[in-house]
Amino acid sequence: MNEMALRHLLSMHQYLSRTVTGVISTMTKHQPHAFHERSPQLFRLVTLSTGIFTGILGLLSAYWLVHDVFPLVGRMYRNAPIVVTPYLGFMLIAMCTVSPILVITSAYACWHAKKFDPPSNTHLFRFQHNSYRLTLWSIIYIAPALALLVTLGLWAKGYTPCQKLLISGSAWQVYWVNDERYCFKPDSYTTDGWPCERMGDKNACIQVDGRQ
Repeated sequence: MNEMALRHLLSMHQYLSRTVTGVISTMTKHQPHAFHERSPQLFRLVTLSTGIFTGILGLLSAYWLVHDVFPLVGRMYRNAPIVVTPYLGFMLIAMCTVSPILVITSAYACWHAKKFDPPSNTHLFRFQHNSYRLTLWSIIYIAPALALLVTLGLWAKGYTPCQKLLISGSAWQVYWVNDERYCFKPDSYTTDGWPCERMGDKNACIQVDGRQ
């Protein structure tokens, strides 16, 4: 009797196991796991937001490079009395190199409601691969090399760092002067970052770009 009951229990256990396994297999087969499959509209919204945000960051990075970083060479060439080197600004090169492919990826994902995954033999795949590689090179090699070359160029032209000119909270940039008389504690700064010293009822400001 005990043997028959044991066989009956074993058969019921096998039946239940097959039933549960079948249900799990069916649920797994029909249950979407990828984000774009579970919620296509939310996926489109996220990718659209990512593309817009990345595009804005890319444009701002390009503006800061043109406005603050690239003019350093001209200021050194003109022997500007004060040269401000925003060292973190060199890292913006990486943002400029990666922004185009991220915008393209986000636009594709938003339009098709699926991940951007081009075949390996297409131009888009090569563009994606080269963009990421150039971005990595920018972070590891290009940005540090440019920062080092600018620093060596300033030293070669007789510039020395001046901590007195440093604006509070801007430790990521360095003020360089080619004359110790320009190294002073400013009373204020202009909107362009020129240091000013109060003389009586007037402010005397030094034009840091070296232009006359």
